[in-house]
Amino acid sequence: MFKPTFIFVLLYILIKYLAFYAFLMLKNGNYSFLQISDIKNGEDLFYYLWLLLFMPVVCMILFSLPLYFSFRLKKTIYFVPLISFVFIVEYFLYTYIASTSNLMNGVYNGVISLAFFALFFYTSISKTLSGNR
Repeated sequence: MFKPTFIFVLLYILIKYLAFYAFLMLKNGNYSFLQISDIKNGEDLFYYLWLLLFMPVVCMILFSLPLYFSFRLKKTIYFVPLISFVFIVEYFLYTYIASTSNLMNGVYNGVISLAFFALFFYTSISKTLSGNR
């Protein structure tokens, strides 16, 4: 759908985390992220943004360049291992940092990551895998 520019890779990471948070809200019945009216001062805003944006920003810093450059590889044989490595490392990073008590949340994050990756970059993925650049 999107050409894999660096901006779209960053947008992919942000949107997939927002979708993941929406999934967790529905799964857990905890809608505290939606209670923006509880933000009264700068400290509350900082705490809210910290909780909401910490993982997307960390993943943007760590994974945006590998994802972006995976589409620039000359040999398609390296594409699948690099993408797989990124998703596996993200699983362990997420479960270690944000969800040590429930490892299934990392699996849900991975499934949502793969779905959004395919949704965002389906055309580029199919071109890369078929060798048609």
